[in-house]
Amino acid sequence: MTMRTMHSVVKRGALYWDRALLPMEAYRTRLARLQSEIVAAGDDAWLLMGDVERHGPVVYATNFMPRVRSALAFVPREGEPILLANISTRDIPAAKTITFVEDIRAFGKISKDLLTLLEERAAKGARIGLCGVAGAMPFPEWSLIANGRADIVWSERDERLNALRASKDAHETGAVRRAAAIAAHALDEAKGALRAGVNLRAAVAELERLCRAQGAEDARFLVASGERAGAPLRPPHDRQIAAGESVLVYVAVQNQRYWGEAARSFSIGAANAGAQDIHRRCAAALDAMRAACRAGVAVCDVAGAATSALGDLAASAALYGLGGGIGLDHEEGVRISSASAGRLNGGETLALRVIAHDGRNGAALAQTVQVTQAGVESFASAPDSITLL
Repeated sequence: MTMRTMHSVVKRGALYWDRALLPMEAYRTRLARLQSEIVAAGDDAWLLMGDVERHGPVVYATNFMPRVRSALAFVPREGEPILLANISTRDIPAAKTITFVEDIRAFGKISKDLLTLLEERAAKGARIGLCGVAGAMPFPEWSLIANGRADIVWSERDERLNALRASKDAHETGAVRRAAAIAAHALDEAKGALRAGVNLRAAVAELERLCRAQGAEDARFLVASGERAGAPLRPPHDRQIAAGESVLVYVAVQNQRYWGEAARSFSIGAANAGAQDIHRRCAAALDAMRAACRAGVAVCDVAGAATSALGDLAASAALYGLGGGIGLDHEEGVRISSASAGRLNGGETLALRVIAHDGRNGAALAQTVQVTQAGVESFASAPDSITLL
């Protein structure tokens, strides 16, 4: 299972390129790595596509994030990439402020405009890899493209791209760190928003304002309070917070295209014994995952460490998932599960998450970290005890 929030149909937060955080040379180095992988795969070019919900592949190649609809990058084995974006031609100058790609082309119908591009750049018998296309391209459009260029050898290359994206360089790590810090800051400042007499929708609106004020492109919240703290989290609603209640808040923040995650358990006044017990067990599970994470460790063993600490709460925590890779997509790469194969290689950024309920009480903890040879580096703190307000 994985964490599901209400994803945006239209991105409405800040959208700019922080060149101090992610400088031009970072993208030139990334392009060189990407083109080396294209050559290693025996391909002539790759097509990398994303939409407003999952745009990791196209952002990785270009830094361009579609606010609506989709975008596609054509990356040849040599030379400069081309960006096809579902925008109007008058938006191209604005698009150039958030990408290093000079050749930006607006498209109205992707099959028509991509076939025009391929006629220009792909010779008969060309080998082209596909990344993110299966998830973002409407099947009728892809059928027109595949049939229109039946001479091209198409190959799925998501696995190769995912391997490139898994290990974050220093610039990417800094971007994930900032997103995680924004998420944690909102929860650090929750005292002014979470108080008796305020409804959850208004409280979360204030927390979201704090995220947006720090440049968040997207901020997604799930909450529960009172008797609902013993049941699954859900999007903000109009339930009024009362004195003596628990309030659980989960938040995922996107900043400069990169995601970070945090979650915390609050109590409006002293927490009851049941709430304290479930929080203690969830905190122990988060500690166990942090202790287990290091380069070379089997992913299923990280999950096993949490499951052992949770005991009979493990089934509840599994509804949310124990976390996994996080970066340009909210969920990317490794998934922390007892069924996961493979090992941590080092360099991955992970969201470690423990959210569980027992029918009466609940707890929510999440932390964004990076895997190293020796263990993990945490990007923001996760309190060991319930935060009292």
